[in-house]
Amino acid sequence: MTQPVRSHTGTMSVLTTERGLPVALRLDPAGLKKPPEQLARDIMALCRLSAARAQVARRRDLAEKGFSAAVIRGLQLASEEDLARAEEEASGDDDELPPSWKRPV
Repeated sequence: MTQPVRSHTGTMSVLTTERGLPVALRLDPAGLKKPPEQLARDIMALCRLSAARAQVARRRDLAEKGFSAAVIRGLQLASEEDLARAEEEASGDDDELPPSWKRPV
């Protein structure tokens, strides 16, 4: 089991298996105000991030224990590049201002 992964806004967190299957989900009321499609995309991005982190950790552990690259490759674990993409996807558009900053003055 992996550690919970939180959204960059802190309104949701997921706990998944190493393959990304969600086993626990926590949503703050503020997170439920998003459109359903966006909420689903955000949850899926966090699941992919959680899985990528766990798989990269497993890959590193196996390499440290002396398993060959061929054996590790056969497990089809996420790579460092996969993890970087998942981090980027889960972070969302950081250029977007929070909704409270978008109000006219």
